[in-house]
This record gives sequence, structure tokens and C-alpha cells, in this order.
Amino acid sequence: MNSVFSKIVFAAFFSTATINSIGQNDWSLSTDDNEIKIYTRNSDSSDFKSVKVEAVFSGTCDKLIKIIMGVENNVNWVYHTRTSHIIKTISANEIIYYEETSLPWPMRNRDQAVRIHLYNDSINHTLKITTLGEPNDLPQTSGIVRVPYFFGLWQVKALNSSQISIEYYLNVDPGGSIPAWISNMFVAKGPYETFVNLSKLLRQ
Repeated sequence: MNSVFSKIVFAAFFSTATINSIGQNDWSLSTDDNEIKIYTRNSDSSDFKSVKVEAVFSGTCDKLIKIIMGVENNVNWVYHTRTSHIIKTISANEIIYYEETSLPWPMRNRDQAVRIHLYNDSINHTLKITTLGEPNDLPQTSGIVRVPYFFGLWQVKALNSSQISIEYYLNVDPGGSIPAWISNMFVAKGPYETFVNLSKLLRQ
């Protein structure tokens, strides 16, 4: 999942210890609107705050998978995405893609390679999606700052045939010279706007 600085915080993945820690109860509610709740907390792994999103949307796990894996369409719903395309398809459940995030002048755009991995449990009607930044997968582009660390985790459950609940966790270091305290001021806006757009896509 930056408003000026917030899709800076777009959106994954760390060690088992870190994944366990995101379930701790020290989250602070930042936004509660349109059935979307955004929480933040101090990160265990960087100076930039972690984000948790909770939402219940109309839609299905299959529809969400199509949206997440259709990365070419990220420009239409992931906040401040300038361009996005698949680098490599590993399997039906795993891809690596490239994304560039636009930031306002005088800040430089950010980019990254991200590995998406799906774990779809059709018996229990649950879906887990991890998105892990792989900063060394591509040569750096002149004039663009490479995101050094990105971890995202989706935990999704079908509530019935037409509704899903989503918990999304995000931890990002945008790199470059943006002070953490500035980024943290805007940390909830990018995820919120992204999830508003996602809700609309799921209903289509």
C-alpha cells in the first residue's frame, strides 16, 4: 500500500519472529471510515511505523486474487503507482513484479521488485498473500530510489459467498533521505485510499 509521502508505505515480509510480532496488541487506531480501519504501531525492524488494515468487503477470495495478481492494473487502485508490470511468472501462485511509486517534487520516485506468493486454502475458505520486496533483483534506475525493505501480509477469510474479511499488515523502509518522522505523519493515508479503491474493484 503514499500521499505525498504515504504510498511510500505501500506496502512485505520478514522472519517468523517478525510475523509473530505483528499480532501484538499495541496498535493505535488512526482511521476508521468506510468500513476500513487503519492502525499504526512502532516497527520492530525500522524507524518507519508498521500499518495494519482491517476491512470487511463485498467480494470473493477468487476476485481478490485476480486483482492482486493483475499487477498491470495497480496504477488504477494502489495509491501513487506510476507503473507496474510482471518481471517473472514462477507459478500460478507466485510472481515477481516491478513497481514505481510517484512522489511530488523535489522528492524522487521510489521503485522495487516485489515477490507475491499466494496460499489459498479452499477447504477452510482462507487466503494468505505475502508480498516481499527483493531490492537486488533488478539494476537500479538513474533518478529513482530503490526501496530497500518492503513486507506485506494479507490474511483473508470468506465470511459467506459474497463477503470477505481482510487483515493486511505492511512494513516499509522507503529509502533515500525522507525522515521517518515525516513519513510517519502520513502513514495511514496511502493504505486507506488503496483500500477504498480495492473495495470498488471487488464490487465490480
